[in-house]
Amino acid sequence: MSTVDWKTPSVASHDARGLPVRQIAYLRNEAGGTVEPLITRLRHDVIGRQVEQRDPRLANAPKPNLATVYGLAGQVVKVDSVDAGVRTILTGLAGELLRRWDERGSHWRTTYDNRLRVLTLVENDQPDVETLTYASALADPGLNLRGQLIEQVDASGNVVFTSFNRHGQPLRESRTVTEAGTFSSSRTYSPLGMVLTETDAGDHQRQLFHDIAGQLNTSQLRLNPGGAWQPVLEYARYNAAGQIIEQLAGNQIVSTWTYDDADGRLDTLTAGAPRQDLHQHLQYVYDRVGNVLRINDLAFKPVYFKNHLMDGHRTFSYDSLYRLTRATGHDATPSSDLPGRPMPSDPKNHLNYKQTFTYDHSDNLIRVVHERAVGGYTHQMSIDPNSNRGVRWKEADPIPDFNTLFDCHGNLLAASPGRPLLWNSRDQLASATLLERKNGSNDGEIFRYSQGVRVFKRHEWQASTLPHFHQVIYLPGLEIRTRDNGEQMHVITLPGGRGSVRCLHWVNKKPDGIAQDQLRYSLDDHLGSSVMELDQNARIVSHEGYYPFGGTAWLTAHSAVAVDYKTIRYSGKEMDASGLYYYGMRYCAAWLSRWINPDPLGTVDGLNLYRMMGNNPITFVDDQGGMIRPASPTPSQFSIPMSSAPSSPPHSVAGSMVNLSDLSEPVLNPGENPPGKMPPEPDESWSQQAKRLALAAVNSRVGVALLPIGTSSPANAAIVSTIVTAAAQLTVNATVFNPGWSLPGTWDPEGDGSIPPRDVTQGFNRHFAMLNTGVTLAAAVVGAALGPVLGGYVDEWRGTKEKAANKALAGEMSTTINRLIAEQSLLDVVTLKAQTALRDQVLEVETLIGITWNTMNMLEKITQLRPARDSGSTVSSRRSSVVSQDSGSVRQRPSINRTLMRSTSNSSFSSARSFEV
Repeated sequence: MSTVDWKTPSVASHDARGLPVRQIAYLRNEAGGTVEPLITRLRHDVIGRQVEQRDPRLANAPKPNLATVYGLAGQVVKVDSVDAGVRTILTGLAGELLRRWDERGSHWRTTYDNRLRVLTLVENDQPDVETLTYASALADPGLNLRGQLIEQVDASGNVVFTSFNRHGQPLRESRTVTEAGTFSSSRTYSPLGMVLTETDAGDHQRQLFHDIAGQLNTSQLRLNPGGAWQPVLEYARYNAAGQIIEQLAGNQIVSTWTYDDADGRLDTLTAGAPRQDLHQHLQYVYDRVGNVLRINDLAFKPVYFKNHLMDGHRTFSYDSLYRLTRATGHDATPSSDLPGRPMPSDPKNHLNYKQTFTYDHSDNLIRVVHERAVGGYTHQMSIDPNSNRGVRWKEADPIPDFNTLFDCHGNLLAASPGRPLLWNSRDQLASATLLERKNGSNDGEIFRYSQGVRVFKRHEWQASTLPHFHQVIYLPGLEIRTRDNGEQMHVITLPGGRGSVRCLHWVNKKPDGIAQDQLRYSLDDHLGSSVMELDQNARIVSHEGYYPFGGTAWLTAHSAVAVDYKTIRYSGKEMDASGLYYYGMRYCAAWLSRWINPDPLGTVDGLNLYRMMGNNPITFVDDQGGMIRPASPTPSQFSIPMSSAPSSPPHSVAGSMVNLSDLSEPVLNPGENPPGKMPPEPDESWSQQAKRLALAAVNSRVGVALLPIGTSSPANAAIVSTIVTAAAQLTVNATVFNPGWSLPGTWDPEGDGSIPPRDVTQGFNRHFAMLNTGVTLAAAVVGAALGPVLGGYVDEWRGTKEKAANKALAGEMSTTINRLIAEQSLLDVVTLKAQTALRDQVLEVETLIGITWNTMNMLEKITQLRPARDSGSTVSSRRSSVVSQDSGSVRQRPSINRTLMRSTSNSSFSSARSFEV
């Protein structure tokens, strides 16, 4: 046994109904070690719905990890989680949520209009806690308001939408924050729904330009309407798979990315100014399933300190369940274990470290051993024996009382002793106390939310008996930061390609030691963590390294003032004064290496609702705190592998510069910005053009009306003969003098107007009638002769014979396919290969005659065939834990390159992941 993964399959057993009842994952922590089976147990009711899920550690606990109760109609009415508590749900006939109750004593009632749009939310008998107003049919149609949500009032204030585009995207909105006032912003969109311009509440303007594929190409910023535009992103280039390969930022830093040709994983990442040393040069090494094994920092200059060589490289090891078990790197003197923002470290006290991680059988991280030449430590967690709730613990401490450390929904009640956390009724963090005082106000932070995201934060503290505060208002593309000393700063955020850009614009009382309107360009790693900040002149503002679970390993900065204004850190998230990272749906405590409240999306990432990044934080990221994804997704949706740039780029990026004068400057109006020259039309001969025009004519509505059939039948000859005859008569009457159409006195212009003699009038009428009859007869004969000829050409142009042959062949194939489906339906197990073959045959029929009711019926029958279940399928977390409340929806070793599937069944959601070894 040379690796930890040797002979560690995932095994699933099913009952007589084909429902999974046991999932077995085999755990080996190190190569050559013993293997331990971990069994996840599932239970279903009599009609096959999943009602209980137990992980290996809680197999004999009083309660399962997750219990689900269903109503008579199959909808979920009650969910009981050992981590997140109990919730009871009452739904209406259309599946709309009418009432909710939870274990904390909260009760919500939702009202709807006759179109099932939410009108009000009543919380704990408090009316109109949240109200929504929609525009009526009398609204101004020029603003596209009819039927749209125009106002939402909640606990933070309200938001008003005054106009929309035709796709329903808001063009202008105003948000009122109770503690701060009203702020308005506007934006415009492209026909594809991408933002083109945006004006924020501070009257700062952004322009974004995209390439023909809809990917960001250029962006620029203007701080006031009369000012000049500043380039933020000058260009960006992408490969055929949509992965960025090069970009030039406004500070003239060129960043490049190269990818593996075989699987599309990130190979190297560089950033630097032309003809200068690179600021960033990271090289990635993976195992076969995509776990990051090594990150080589080639821009780091090796140094010796206390007889130790630090080369800047980091290595990682995993167990057979793909959980991180060991990490190495370098750090400064380890900071205190108290949560809070990091401070600049001593650059002369960096040493190599090794961290070892230990987990229990519920995937809880229970021990972190930090080995270092000076200043090592061990952190331990105590886990509730009946759930996954855990707190920091030392061996000399008493056994924790988890009923007082967590509320009944699993929300952590204190970041550390003496620092309580307060939660609102929606399980959102309402306040975090930093320092408790028996006499006087506490130091702490308060938060306000709207539409599920944070819109307001206020940090209050006491210093020398004087109160101080720092508050932040979060608006689209803008953060307004205010301090008690009168300082007001606008932080303008805008995309800078791969990595964010933030402009620090002081409206009042700019501090000393920092430039006005400073642009901060973030150089990120593969996780999106802000590793280095550069200003608009490409000077380093801050440089920070991180431990695997988000703690700061070291931090250097140009000045203490400069680092004080750095808020975006690990994984591109903001760190509060409490030391908590805000992800959107919940908060992460980096010093605990876990979330401080359960996953609001449920078991999409496994039964442990506190587990952070699947215990693999180097390979996975979580964008909103709800569901993990690979940090470097591969372009698996493309069937043709595309070549990437060389895997070892030169240290200088001067040769990769693009001459901006060769690039056409985009304009704002899409109508004035065509996507370049279209390819030239292929050359056609006169005969080809005539045939194409004739085919377009006979297939047009007029052609189909005049020539409904393209065969050599008598009906076709009669149609053509009638058309030619009518044309001949029209020609005769238009070119030959017809005495019947003119008064007799007008025949001779030089006469006196008297009636001509009888023999003259009779002669004229006789000659005209004979001519008309002869021409009509000739036209009828010619038309009858041309009918079959023209019909033959129409047959050829329309492909009538070919279509008839295709229809006959499709009929024979359909008969055979229906016979094979009937034979397969009699089998107990139908192989996936047989199902695929049948589907391919049906698709071939559709290529012959198009999609019909018969082909759709056959595909439905094939789908209903019972497939064979592959008990040896492998997945990436190699942990058999259930990920859904839906019956039969289980998680078998969630994959590094996984596919997420949302279920539309009554059980809210499910996710399944798989990968190929």
